[in-house]
Amino acid sequence: MNDKDDEALLEFRFPTELDIAKMSKEERMNLFRGFFATSRYNRLLIQKLLVKCALDDSFYHKMIELETNHNRNYLDIQKMVESYGYREEFIAAVKEEDAALDKIIDAYNKRMMKT
Repeated sequence: MNDKDDEALLEFRFPTELDIAKMSKEERMNLFRGFFATSRYNRLLIQKLLVKCALDDSFYHKMIELETNHNRNYLDIQKMVESYGYREEFIAAVKEEDAALDKIIDAYNKRMMKT
């Protein structure tokens, strides 16, 4: 990854409300899982820029911009999914994501305890 790659986050495009309605519940869950995977990846890109701020202060404003856009996009998607009537399915995916993040955090905690 080069510095130019740090300037843009992955964009996750949600299907239209009509297209989502045509999906099975499992297809929607996979869609939500993909959304969360993209979000995790983008968080890593934001973290990379944060770390690079120690080398070059000029990364700071870009990092803040990307983080703000990421957070706004997440909340917009959540509201959109709820307005489409898929809150319960989205919450089920949120619970899966929360459990996955707990596992990642636990793995880091175990690794950090060894040092």
